[in-house]
Amino acid sequence: EFGCMVGSNVYLTPSGNQGFAPHYDDIEAFLVQIEGAKRWKVYAPVQEELILPRTSSKNLTIDEMKLLGEPIIEATLEAGDTLYLPR
Repeated sequence: EFGCMVGSNVYLTPSGNQGFAPHYDDIEAFLVQIEGAKRWKVYAPVQEELILPRTSSKNLTIDEMKLLGEPIIEATLEAGDTLYLPR
């Protein structure tokens, strides 16, 4: 029992495609790779007010993506792998 609201989403990304453009979320997430493999890049917030955002962002523009710098996590999840992203 979590003692709070819980939701789940399932996404399918065909091989050789990108799922989402870079963005940030207002939730914590457990990413579970069910099949195949997916490359993930996780970046630090570029502004202090984005550390704990109250809403998710739109897809970042090319200019906004230039501010991201180097990823703090860069990993390939394979079937059975899990990645936890805290809020």
